Amino acid sequence: MATLQKIRNRGVFIGIIIGGALLAFIAGDALKSGGSLLTNSRNEMAEIAGESVNIRDFQNRFNHNLEVTKLMSGQNSIPSDQMDKIREQVWQQMVQEIVMNREYDELGISLTSQELWDMVSGNNIDPTIRQLFTGEDGQFDKNNVVRTLKQLISAPDGTPQKAYWLNIEEQLIAQRTLAKYNALIAKGLYIPSAYAKNMAGNGSKKVSFDYVVKSYNSISDSTVNVTAEEIKAYYNENKELFKQDESRKIEYVPFNIEPSTDDFKYTEKWIADMKADFTAEENVAQFLELNSDSKLNTYYFAKDENSNKELDSFMFAGSKGDVFGPYDEKDAYKLAKISDIKMMADSVKARHILIRPVNGDFKAAEAKADSLKQLLNKGVKFAELAKTNSDDQGSAVNGGDLGWFTQGRMVPEFNNAAFSSKRNEIKIVTTQFGAHLIQVVDLSKAVKKVQVAVLDRKVEASQKTFQAAYAAARKFAGENQDRDAFFKAISEQNLTRRVANLKKDTKLIPGLESSRELVRVAYNTDNTESVLLNNDNSAVFEFGEKFVVAILSDIKEEGFASIKDVQATIQREVRKNKKADMMIASMAKNSKSAQSLLSVAQKESLEVKNAADVSFQSFQIPGAGIEPNVIAYASNTEKGKISAPIKGNQGVYMILVNDVKEDALTEDAIDVFKSRMNQNYQYRTSYQSMQVLRENANIDDKRYKFY
Repeated sequence: MATLQKIRNRGVFIGIIIGGALLAFIAGDALKSGGSLLTNSRNEMAEIAGESVNIRDFQNRFNHNLEVTKLMSGQNSIPSDQMDKIREQVWQQMVQEIVMNREYDELGISLTSQELWDMVSGNNIDPTIRQLFTGEDGQFDKNNVVRTLKQLISAPDGTPQKAYWLNIEEQLIAQRTLAKYNALIAKGLYIPSAYAKNMAGNGSKKVSFDYVVKSYNSISDSTVNVTAEEIKAYYNENKELFKQDESRKIEYVPFNIEPSTDDFKYTEKWIADMKADFTAEENVAQFLELNSDSKLNTYYFAKDENSNKELDSFMFAGSKGDVFGPYDEKDAYKLAKISDIKMMADSVKARHILIRPVNGDFKAAEAKADSLKQLLNKGVKFAELAKTNSDDQGSAVNGGDLGWFTQGRMVPEFNNAAFSSKRNEIKIVTTQFGAHLIQVVDLSKAVKKVQVAVLDRKVEASQKTFQAAYAAARKFAGENQDRDAFFKAISEQNLTRRVANLKKDTKLIPGLESSRELVRVAYNTDNTESVLLNNDNSAVFEFGEKFVVAILSDIKEEGFASIKDVQATIQREVRKNKKADMMIASMAKNSKSAQSLLSVAQKESLEVKNAADVSFQSFQIPGAGIEPNVIAYASNTEKGKISAPIKGNQGVYMILVNDVKEDALTEDAIDVFKSRMNQNYQYRTSYQSMQVLRENANIDDKRYKFY
């Protein structure tokens, strides 16, 4: 089992099992239908391609992945943000499995045991297996794979090592099966030679042209009337433009829990009352540990290095034990005591040997570091020991050399040891990374430096202030529970009103700490006439330093936006089209007798501009912006002929092509272009096919009911 333990220590499985291509393990029959629980709609977390997904099945898989993460990371608890990521990965896995397994069954795609064996220890080793069983010499050891498999076969079911390996196998099966599916689609793609030749020709032809543009802004909006019938007609003709995802809008009033004047006075008095004790105390580190919001900063400041100029002047004029303050800084009151004065180097040049702890055994690492120190004392060269023993491979190749570094660049323990060392002195120090053998080989010139101990206390809202904010929020909620009263009170009391547009998967509302609960509440009701209630049936939500009273103000269902919601957008577009028609008529009339583009410009009071080397595949026109319609016209307009008016994005254009450059197309050039197009299509195959399958699966995601 040593190999699997070694792999675990590397932490490789976190990416393989949990992340990867969202294709981790297939959890047996976790998604099988049947059983009385699935008939209970309250437990249905989603419906994917007609298949119901029960919250318990999802939670079981999530719990499994969570335990794997704990085992692989060595953590007993996982931060909430990482748990959210694991939960999202489990969801993506389940969606992909349900959607893709239907495709695999229909197409007869599978992976045999012989194929899996070939990937693990045959002639076509999977890159994942190759990486895991490559030794320090860089060589893949197939015999080690076989030995490990034999050990696992005889191991009891449920052991961590066996579970790890089964997870790897299942991930390999999922990846290879998907690769087969994508290959099947890719083989069906074909680019005709004529199409490739035409596209290559479009890219090889470049035109330079003069143009004039009459901006839509030159006609006032107030002069162009848009009727309700025109808006309705545009909506019906272009309904596909107005597809929308499901969303909800809430509006809320925040009641901030902010320190009052009394809170500031209290904190200022507290810090002032501590001055005598702080001045008399000799063990400042322990004093700060017991009384301060911040621990002792062991950094030694050089002159003019402290950003607080008054404090800096005090530090270099005072003596050890002197105290500065009280003073306020960043919503806190502070006292600063000169805790030490030294002549120190600004920078040191050092080298080290790092011994990382195995399975968290720091004592063993320190013991090994001590044995290496004994070898150094006997005359063994530091560089040789570093190259063969240091776990910091970045510096080991250079004999452990870290070069020159200034104070504060390293972690505190390492920094303190280095800057308190004499030249060539060897020390052992333990940090979060392991045990270090440190040797300072050179120091810069020593200068006066000062260490200050800062006793600080942040100004925080008192219980009285907290209760006052809550009382204000509760009073507002109690008196304004219905929609009309809610908005009327905001206006009359001149309160701050915030708006948030939410999706089902919105995790955090900007400005509101840990606000997922409010999103869930907004999606678990269709009531837009009353304030929202939390799980305690209260209208007052608490998020960090804010109390919030909110109302669901709008619900947008998935499908097409209503005419009312998009009326302003349609009105702008219809007005622009009307302006375009007016401009086209005017410019067409003025161009009839025009001998040049300049004369058209003079009649329309416009400026003639130039665009050089524009091809059909150009993204924009220099100086004009994104104008695909104008680019298409220019690429296909006869040289020396003034074009008809062209409707563009920014206005109406007229152009005159004055130069055409067209590179000769060789068969080799066409083949290269065709190959590039083919590669692009192959690349798009995997993600676009999955995207289409997901869309056709009609996924009804109800996770918001539970998380």
